[in-house]
Amino acid sequence: MAERVTLKKLAGHLDLSVTTVSRALKEGPEVRPNTIARVKQAASKLGYFPDQRGFNLRTGRTNTIALILYPDPQSAFPAMGYMNFCQGIIRELEGSNMTLSIIPRFPGDEMLAPLKRVVESGLADGLIVGQTRNQDVRLRYLLEKDFPFVSFGRSELFSPHPYFDVAHEEITYHSTIQFLEAGHRRIALVSPPADLNYTSHRRKGFNKAMNEWGVRPEPEWVVDMELSFESGRETMGTFLGMKNPPRAFLSPGVSVTLGMLAALKQAGLAVGRDVCLIAFEGTRYLEFSDPPVSAFHASLDHAGKQLCGLLLRRIQGEKPEDLQLLEQAEYHDRGSC
Repeated sequence: MAERVTLKKLAGHLDLSVTTVSRALKEGPEVRPNTIARVKQAASKLGYFPDQRGFNLRTGRTNTIALILYPDPQSAFPAMGYMNFCQGIIRELEGSNMTLSIIPRFPGDEMLAPLKRVVESGLADGLIVGQTRNQDVRLRYLLEKDFPFVSFGRSELFSPHPYFDVAHEEITYHSTIQFLEAGHRRIALVSPPADLNYTSHRRKGFNKAMNEWGVRPEPEWVVDMELSFESGRETMGTFLGMKNPPRAFLSPGVSVTLGMLAALKQAGLAVGRDVCLIAFEGTRYLEFSDPPVSAFHASLDHAGKQLCGLLLRRIQGEKPEDLQLLEQAEYHDRGSC
């Protein structure tokens, strides 16, 4: 195994003092520009990397942000969508000297277990938390510990916290209005599990549109479910088996939508002809599904980038109430309604 290049060895190679080399690597104003360039070139050529352990001990910082990964279907993105999300985070980290750590929540772990591992063991300087609940015990814990974090989604906690979210109420409102204007009255709303915060926003938008048009939603057409291919297929199968089934559907995500499409195909029904379907997506995969599905699009790559930026600002000490972003999704009409 090759011997590690230390700061002392780099200084000896350049015939400079350790202090000069250290200051040059930090681009100190007291070091001449040509010396800085020479030191950095030699560091790159020899494969020198600063010893992070000493920095951690001196500052109490890790230069790491953490993302909790949940394996259960309703709290994790489909694999490719998750990679898009991480890609956005990594792009925002470029040039920051920070790195990303994935912290798993193992099957059987209680909700706070992975957060406690990060906070109490000092594994990271900040956390990105997803799939927020209305009264989220994870966010409450992080607020009590005064630990920097940002959430992908809002909550109903009294204390302000940093977040990035998509305006799901507007998505379901405008989708439902589109169905109503097209003459549909048998409209089904499919949403994630009821305890997730954005499920309540989806219901608000849907009910607002239906009330404005004086249409009473059928209770059995408003369902909450885990975000998976199987749940989408089973739920659509249940709808189609009803005596008087809905003919317009609002889907909460790509996995569910693909499952719904499979059930429709099996029943011999065509989207855009026999039924209407509008989904929410964080990727462009539904543009390439068969058939393509109209969707409100909010990029997961962009979400990751925004969340990371907010977290870095929070780590630097900015106030939580100044770190809250709510963005609109963009409608992509692909002819499915």
